[in-house]
Amino acid sequence: QPFAVDDKGVVRNTVPLSANESRRHVISVVAKDCGGRESSPVLVTISVLPRCITSWTDVSTSMTYIPGTGPQPVFPQAKFQLCSTNVCKPTKLETSLTLHTDHVGVGCDRDTYTLDSQRKMCG
Repeated sequence: QPFAVDDKGVVRNTVPLSANESRRHVISVVAKDCGGRESSPVLVTISVLPRCITSWTDVSTSMTYIPGTGPQPVFPQAKFQLCSTNVCKPTKLETSLTLHTDHVGVGCDRDTYTLDSQRKMCG
């Protein structure tokens, strides 16, 4: 078995575990008191959970907006892959988005343009 129990009773794995190889291990544990007397064996089941990897998919790195076409979804096909909800249930997800434009001056300079100029540039 790839496990060891220390003198305080803490069970640790001695080699990396993989859920692909085995999802469950059962070990027999016997306790000893200070006089050396042993307890009856107890079976301990150790569950190995799959590695949790979160990721975004179908997120494009650029988009084209044509002025006058109205609102456009930024990432219409985006999906966020979460870990199995059996492990933990997410209660909140936050993300941030930074937009870069090539046709506008440095920073947010819309305040320097008239409303008509902004409509021509941005739609």
